[in-house]
Amino acid sequence: MTEHKDSLYKVLQDYAVPDPKIVGKLPKGGIQLDFVGHADITRILIEIDPLWSWQPAGYWRDNGRPYIHVENGIATMWGELTLLGHTRLGVGSCRADKPDLDKELVSDFLRNAAMRFGIALSLWTKQEWEDLGGKTAAPAKPIKQADDKNPADKTAIDKFIKACADANIDHDQVADHAGVNLASVTQGDLLKLRVAFKEMSMG
Repeated sequence: MTEHKDSLYKVLQDYAVPDPKIVGKLPKGGIQLDFVGHADITRILIEIDPLWSWQPAGYWRDNGRPYIHVENGIATMWGELTLLGHTRLGVGSCRADKPDLDKELVSDFLRNAAMRFGIALSLWTKQEWEDLGGKTAAPAKPIKQADDKNPADKTAIDKFIKACADANIDHDQVADHAGVNLASVTQGDLLKLRVAFKEMSMG
C-alpha cells in the first residue's frame, strides 16, 4: 500500500504541471482555457504505466457499446481509468451532435480521469480554484522534489482555508485526508491539499 501511495504521489510531483509545449488553448464560454490533448495524455499514461487501461462504467445491453447518457443536447460517458494498479472514475462530455461522438467522449474522459491522478492538475485548478501560491501562470518546469520541503507561504495556506470555507468543507478534515499537518505546511504539502480538496469537494 505504501509503495502504491508513493508511486501515485510521484505522478503528482512529476506531472501536475505539464510542459508548456504540450499545453493548448480551448475556447469555452468566451474565454480561452488551457488544456493538454488526449494524445499527450496517452503518452504520459504510457510513461507512467505501460499497462494502464480504461473501461466504460456501463454498456448498452443491445449492442455492447459503452453507455452514453444524453440530456439537453450534452452526451456524457462515465468510465474507470486504472493506473499503477489503482482505479478511479472519470467522465467525458461533449455536445451530442458531434460527428465523432465516441472519439470526443473518450478523449474528454481520458483528460478528466488522468486529472484524478494529478496529471495536468494545475490546468484544472486554475479554472476551479485560484493557484494556492497566488500565481496565475504554471511554472515552466515540473515541480522538483527539492522544493517540496520548503515552508509554504502563509498566503497560500490562507487561500486553502478560504477555498474550503467557500465550498463548505472543514479545512482540518481536508488536511487529515491529505495527511498534512497544517501547523507546518510545506510546498509539497500544497499539492496534497489540492488533491484532497478536489476529492472531498466532489463527494
